[in-house]
Amino acid sequence: MHDLLLALAGRLDDDALADARELLASTEVDRALELIVGSLASGPIPVTRVEHEELTELMAAAHCDPAVAERLAIAESTVSTSHKFSTGKIGGIGADQGVAEATIQVLDVLPDIRAVWAVWRLTPAGAASGPVPHRVVLIRVGPSGSGPATAYRVEHALRRAGLTASVEVLRDSTESSDYHHSAMRYATAVPLERSSTSPPSWTPSPTPKPAPAPKPAKEPWIPQAGDEADADDQELSLLRELQEELARREGGETPAWKSDTSYDWQEANRSTLVNGVPLQAPDQS
Repeated sequence: MHDLLLALAGRLDDDALADARELLASTEVDRALELIVGSLASGPIPVTRVEHEELTELMAAAHCDPAVAERLAIAESTVSTSHKFSTGKIGGIGADQGVAEATIQVLDVLPDIRAVWAVWRLTPAGAASGPVPHRVVLIRVGPSGSGPATAYRVEHALRRAGLTASVEVLRDSTESSDYHHSAMRYATAVPLERSSTSPPSWTPSPTPKPAPAPKPAKEPWIPQAGDEADADDQELSLLRELQEELARREGGETPAWKSDTSYDWQEANRSTLVNGVPLQAPDQS
């Protein structure tokens, strides 16, 4: 449908074309078709038989009422319009003046923009034409460029900057119409400036310090075979000292096992145990 709108440029009024491109960029194809067909029918603005068939097919695909397209005037011969363009300044203002500054942010994000031109059109277009001279901005895009999105966004950026213009987006793969050929003959190239946005600086992250080596864990204490015997000897010595202390308190007598008289160790063993083991007689040697 974008190519169909290019073919209608110069024949349909500029405001209707701009509104249709905005609807097309918003994927509201049905509303864009109804606007275009209604403007052509109310003109009346004749269309070729090929254009009429294309409009009818598009309206059927978009579930629009095809009866409106039957009201269009069909021209048997090729439809052409003659327009005059100016290459100079009008009122001291060139057609390219302010265009680059107004569209610099938009051109940074739009894909595959090849070239931009601007020209003054001196003749009205359509049945409800606006004032003249009228600025026309022509943009050439590559295969990956989007015609409807580019036309809408550039026209919107110009409008915000206070510039009224029709934006025509031409593709490398399509043949330009007589209207666009005439405009290009007088157009002035607009420099494609890009905003100076430097990439963010990259700062390497500091090298992390190596983690300290873990301290070796202490090995658990494992009792040895001789440790148990040493503990028994210590308990036996403490028991003997305790018996001596008890004997002194009871009458100052020397314990029987330490006196010169014989001591019955078998009898003592029955009542004295150390860790469940009977008390052994001391070594008399």
